[in-house]
Amino acid sequence: MNTVFERGPEVDVPHWIDIQEDEEFERFLAGCRTLHAGEADMEDVEALKAQVKKLNARAMEMKMALHDLSEELPAGLDKVMDVARQTQEAFQNLDAARKKLAAATA
Repeated sequence: MNTVFERGPEVDVPHWIDIQEDEEFERFLAGCRTLHAGEADMEDVEALKAQVKKLNARAMEMKMALHDLSEELPAGLDKVMDVARQTQEAFQNLDAARKKLAAATA
């Protein structure tokens, strides 16, 4: 049979026990905060992965549009610079998102 000792205001307990219990409780709370932060980080990482996937699809789409446009030259010559600029922006956005994801997972 386990004996349960309850401490009430009428029990005189040395101060060092309170300090020890407070330190243990603080360690417990710190562990909970770390666990909760880890869950939030995982959600952020998953969101970043989804963003990288979308940006990768967009970059590949722009790459193919530029490729298709180059095959039709000289027709559509006036569109080449606009599509090239959009392709460059798409790949820059993809590169930035990949770096952000790498930093979040490191």
